[in-house]
Formats: sequence, C-alpha cells, structure tokens
Amino acid sequence: MIVGHKNHWKTERAFAHPVVRKAIDYLISTDFTLLAPGQYPIQGEDMFARVIELTTRSKEEQLAEKHERFFDIHYLLEGDETIGWSLREGDQPSPAEPYELDQDAALYGDISYEMPIRLTPGMYMVLFPEDIHRPGLTMREPGAVRKVVVKINAGLFEVTD
Repeated sequence: MIVGHKNHWKTERAFAHPVVRKAIDYLISTDFTLLAPGQYPIQGEDMFARVIELTTRSKEEQLAEKHERFFDIHYLLEGDETIGWSLREGDQPSPAEPYELDQDAALYGDISYEMPIRLTPGMYMVLFPEDIHRPGLTMREPGAVRKVVVKINAGLFEVTD
C-alpha cells in the first residue's frame, strides 16, 4: 500500500513503477469535473478509471474487499473518506463472500489488524492485490464523496526477459 498526495507527485514520480506513473499522471492531469460517474478507459481493459459518487458509511455497514487480478488506486476528488486497510496475513478470517472472478473480489466482514487511513481531496492510495481494504468509510457522520478508482491489471507489472 502506498499513500500520497498530488502536490508531492512531481518529486515522488521518479520512484514509482512506470505503470503506476501512467495511472497517477492520468489522475492528476484529467479534469474530472467534466466526467460523469462511470468507467473510462486508460489502457483498454487492462487499466481503466471509475468515477464514483458515494455516501460514506460506518465500518459495520461496509464490507472489506481483496482483489486477485487488479491493483486499485483510490483518488479522492471531493469529501472526506477513510479506507480501512490490512495486509493479508495467514490469520485473517475467511471471507464473508468468497472470491468472484467477474467482480475480482472476495468480501470480508471483520479483518485482522485493520488500520484506518484518512484521505482528503488530492490524496491517492495505491492498493496491491494482497491488500484487504474497506473503502467508503466515515469516521464521524456520513458524507458525500466523489472519487476515482483506477483499476490496473496485475499482469502489466510482470517483467519479461
């Protein structure tokens, strides 16, 4: 998991994988005020952005998720969102809903060692496939959030000789 802010991207960009660079460059350079909620291609089906509007909820109302095939980059445009995060370890409980290939997600209720990560506008969070995360949380009262989630096929990171 990596957390950052667009204001630091110019410096931090040099240390990022080229695939992550492409995704975050897209996030920072795109005027999302012109885009309605929906899905937008960046690199075909291997990398795409989802513009999402939601109302944050309590931890008890929101299941956590873990992907197998895709990385996520959550980028907050408006509002205040907390994302619960836990590295998948051997002592995690079984999923409440098993992995579904078409959704690329297993869903969890309680997860071990969950840490809240608060995002404010301009912040991004890169989540690796092994990261269990619970997006869309509020730490106080429910609130409106507008965000973008970039989905990146893990195969784009494979090194070929």
